[in-house]
Amino acid sequence: GEYEGIIDHYEFGKCTLDVPLNGKDMITIYINVTVGDQETQLRDNIILVHKWAWKLRELFVGTGQMKKEEKVITDAMKKIKEMPGLRVKFSYTEGKKKRQDGTPYKNIKYHEKKPAATGAGWNGGF
Repeated sequence: GEYEGIIDHYEFGKCTLDVPLNGKDMITIYINVTVGDQETQLRDNIILVHKWAWKLRELFVGTGQMKKEEKVITDAMKKIKEMPGLRVKFSYTEGKKKRQDGTPYKNIKYHEKKPAATGAGWNGGF
């Protein structure tokens, strides 16, 4: 389904997936989500390699830090540091592939943050 959340924080680390990505730098994004009266926190791991640049770009478009038309990520570290507290809208589904423990991988797709219809700025963007 579609959800809205607030980015709580991020952490840098190393990828522990199977080769060839094992040991590569990655960022884990923690998103606080409230659905009804339930609160939860989702994690999204983005491996920081050229092949996954689309995912980082999608996140920046989702937080309103980039426009959808922009193709090149500039000032990535600055954008990452500004993310805590930003709202983001996304879709969440469970993937077909499963981890070794049998739990499915999650797929998070970020949606474009659009300006408010009033023209008075972002107003939360959703």
